Amino acid sequence: MSDDRALAPDLILTNAVVYAADPARSRHEAVAVAGDRIVAVGSAAEVEGLAGAATEVLDLGGRLVLPGFIDAHMHASAAVEELYDVSLAGCRSVAECVAAVARYAGEHPELPAIRGYGWSDTYMPRRGPAAAELDAVVADRPVILFDDSYHSAWLNSAGLRRAGIGAATPDPDNGIIERLADGSPAGTLREGPSALAERAFPPYTLEQARQGILHFQRTVAAPYGLTTVQDANPRPGRDAALKAFEVLQAAGELTARYCLSLWIMEDQPLDEQIAAAVDERARHTGPLVRAEWAKLFADGVIEGHTAVLKEPYADAPDMHGDPVWAGDGLLRASVAAAKAGFKLHYHAIGDAATALSLDAIEAARAATGGAVDRPLITHLQVVDLDDLPRFASLGAVAAVQPNWFLKEELYRTRQVPYLGEERAEREYPMRSLFEHGILVAGASDYPVPPAPDPLVGIQRAVLRRDPGDASEPEPLWPEEAVPVEWMLDAYTVNGARALGLEDEVGSLEPGKVADLVVVSRDLLSIPPEEITTAAVELTLFGGRPVYAAGPFAGMSGD
Repeated sequence: MSDDRALAPDLILTNAVVYAADPARSRHEAVAVAGDRIVAVGSAAEVEGLAGAATEVLDLGGRLVLPGFIDAHMHASAAVEELYDVSLAGCRSVAECVAAVARYAGEHPELPAIRGYGWSDTYMPRRGPAAAELDAVVADRPVILFDDSYHSAWLNSAGLRRAGIGAATPDPDNGIIERLADGSPAGTLREGPSALAERAFPPYTLEQARQGILHFQRTVAAPYGLTTVQDANPRPGRDAALKAFEVLQAAGELTARYCLSLWIMEDQPLDEQIAAAVDERARHTGPLVRAEWAKLFADGVIEGHTAVLKEPYADAPDMHGDPVWAGDGLLRASVAAAKAGFKLHYHAIGDAATALSLDAIEAARAATGGAVDRPLITHLQVVDLDDLPRFASLGAVAAVQPNWFLKEELYRTRQVPYLGEERAEREYPMRSLFEHGILVAGASDYPVPPAPDPLVGIQRAVLRRDPGDASEPEPLWPEEAVPVEWMLDAYTVNGARALGLEDEVGSLEPGKVADLVVVSRDLLSIPPEEITTAAVELTLFGGRPVYAAGPFAGMSGD
C-alpha cells in the first residue's frame, strides 16, 4: 500500500477496481482522500484500516475508479453558444436550418444580430449554403452561422455587408469566399474570411461568458468526469471568457482546471498579438487557470477543401489546400511565440499541415536553443507515417479525437469523395503514434461533438467504429486499434503530461490532487462493445463531489 499517514482520510472509496494510471498501470481495491489530496491507494483492508470516526466510507460494489478525465484539446468557453445562439446541430437540410433561424429570430426580436452554429457540410450543397436562403427569413439583421467544424460560416446579405465582404473583396490567401456567377459573395465563407466576418459581430458580454463556463461545468464537464481541459478558444482582446475565468476562480466557482491556448491569427500584426498574449498570460497564473499556450492554425478541414495535403484532392486535382499562413508565416509566428515563452499548439488536419507544423517546431527549437517543451499537434486526420519518427524526435504531443474514428455519413459523403477511398480508409492513425513513442493525449474538440464523452472516445479508439450504428459495418483502418489501457492513459496521465500537469493530476498516487471519477462498470473487464453502456456516476474535483448520480445521488454536488 502507498499512503501518507500524516493526513487522515475524509473519504475512502473501497471494494472497487482502482486503475492508478501510474507507470506500473497498477490496480488496487481502494483509495483514500483527505482534503483535496489522495493519501492512500491499496487493498481494501489496508485502506479501510486508515478510517477514523469522521471518515466517510463508500462501498463501490466493484465499480471502476479512475483519475479525473483530461481533455487535451477542446473549446470549453464556446459553451456560451449553447445558451445564446441558435443551434443547427439537428438540422439535416438547408430548409431545416432556415426554419430554425426563422423561429429563433421570431423569438428574439430584441437581438441586433443573430449568431448560430452546428450546420454540417454533410447536408449542404457542394458549394455551401447561400445568403439568399437566409435573406428570405431574416433580411433586416445580420446573421452569421458557423458550421460544425467552426471553419466555415454562412451569412445573410446583411451579415456580409456588416463584415465588409462584397464583389470587390479580393480572394484571400487563407481561405475561400464562395461566389455567384457575377462575382458577388454567395454566402459561405471558409477559413480566414469566416474569422474576419465573426470579428464584425458583437462579442459575448462578460456575464454571458461567465454563464457559458458555468453551463459547461454543470452540463458537460462534471457529468462526463472531465476535471482538466485545454481550452483552445480564447482570443486576447476580444474574448470575455478570459476575464470570466478569473471572476469564477476568485469566487471559488470553478469545478475544472483550465489550460488556455491563446489564438495567434495570420491576418493580424504578429508583434501586437504576441504582446497582447504576454499581457494576457500574466493575468492567468493558476491555480486553476493558466494561459501558457499559443494556438496556431496550419490548415483548415477536409470538407472545406482547406486542409493542406501532400497529394491533391481526389475530386479537385488542381487543389492541395493552402496553408493558413502564407510563406514562412507559421514558422515566424512559432519562433515569436516560443521566444516569448509560450508552449506551441497546432491545428493540423492534412499530412502537409502536420509536416509544416513539425517544420515550425524545428525552427522554434533552433531559435530558442531547444526551449520548446511538449509542443502539441491536434487532429492529425491524414498523416504521412514517414513523418512519425520526426514527430517523436521533436517530443511533439499528439492530441487526438477518437470520437471521429468512424465511417459515418461525413466519411461517406465528403471524406471518400474528396480524399479518395484509399486515403480516406487510412485516416486517423493511432497505434502507429504509440508505437513510435509519441505521447498520445485524448481529446474531443468539443463543441464539434456536442457530447465530449471520454467513454465514447475510448470505445472508438479500441473498435475504430460505433457498434451502435448499423450503417457502419466496417471499422476504419482496423490495424490502428489500440487496447483499453492505452486509452485510459490517454485520457488521464498522458493528458496531464501533455499539459505539464503530471506532478499535480493524471494518476491516483498519494500526494496528488484528488481529481477522480467513478464509472459504473469496469472498462478493463467488459467487452469493448459495452464500454458506452457504462457511465460516470461520481466526479470528485479536489476531493469535492461536483457530480453525483445513481447510488451516489445524495452526495452534495456542484
